[in-house]
Amino acid sequence: MSLVTLAHCCSHLQNASLARLGLTSIPSTNLLHTLMLQLQRSGYITSVTIGGPEPPPPSSLNPILDPSDPSSQQQNPNEPAVTQANVSSRRLWVGLKYWNNEPVLQKMGMVSKPTRRVWMGFREIEALAKGDRSGYVKGLRGIGESMYVTTDRGMMELRECVERRTGGMLLCRVNRV
Repeated sequence: MSLVTLAHCCSHLQNASLARLGLTSIPSTNLLHTLMLQLQRSGYITSVTIGGPEPPPPSSLNPILDPSDPSSQQQNPNEPAVTQANVSSRRLWVGLKYWNNEPVLQKMGMVSKPTRRVWMGFREIEALAKGDRSGYVKGLRGIGESMYVTTDRGMMELRECVERRTGGMLLCRVNRV
C-alpha cells in the first residue's frame, strides 16, 4: 500500500473540487478504488468509473454503485481488456459533487503519512468518533466530517469501525466545510 499515491490523490481531489471540475482522473490502484467507493457511499463524490487515459462517455458514468457488489462497478465497454502492456495506463475517473454551487468535498488530507503510519485500537478510534483527541490526531468535530480506516476487514469509515469494534490504520480525513 503506497501512502505517497494516496497523498497525491487527496491533494488532487481537493484541488480539482475547488477548481470546480466535474470529472477528474486518478491512478487506478486497489487502495484508491476502495477509497473512492467509500467516498461515493458517504456522498462526497457522484461516480467512480474504471477506464483508460481518455475520459469515459457520460452514459457510462453510473452514479449508483454498491462497494460490496463487484458486478455494479462500471468499466467502459469501449476500453480494451487489461493486459500487462496497458495496466499502467488504467485510470479511475471520479465524478465530483457540488451542492448550491459549492463543492461537497472541500478539504481532504492525510492522517497517516508515508513516514509515520498511525495505528489505533478500538478504544482510541471510539474516542476519535466522540470528538476527543487521541494521540496527536484530533477527533471528528465538524458536521459531515469523515475519517477512513483500513482494517483487516477492509476499508471502513471511522464510525463503522466503532460499530464493528475494530481498529486499524487511519488513512485520511474528509471535510465538507
